[in-house]
Amino acid sequence: MKCETWFLLADEKRASLVVPSTYGPYYEIEDWRRQADSQEFAAQVVDRLGSLHSHFDQLVVAAPPAMLERLQQAYPEELRSKIGAEHPRYLTHLSPRELRQELSCL
Repeated sequence: MKCETWFLLADEKRASLVVPSTYGPYYEIEDWRRQADSQEFAAQVVDRLGSLHSHFDQLVVAAPPAMLERLQQAYPEELRSKIGAEHPRYLTHLSPRELRQELSCL
């Protein structure tokens, strides 16, 4: 059985949901821009993830430490159980090539 792993890349201003692709290594399916304060932004991202949680088996999260903490505070239990790993890192600024390399190491 194949385990579907998705990646959440976030910082204080934006967040992206990246999934494996049959046409290449990864594909961005969601992109959020901050419209509110950072805690509210984290809650909005987690709400959207909650509505998608049945589509993935595991979620790997990469965000700077402060944002990672805000996301952790907002995770509902059904999403918390799917968090496979969390990395306190900025990855939202990387080029597609750099991002592919980084995601393959997470």
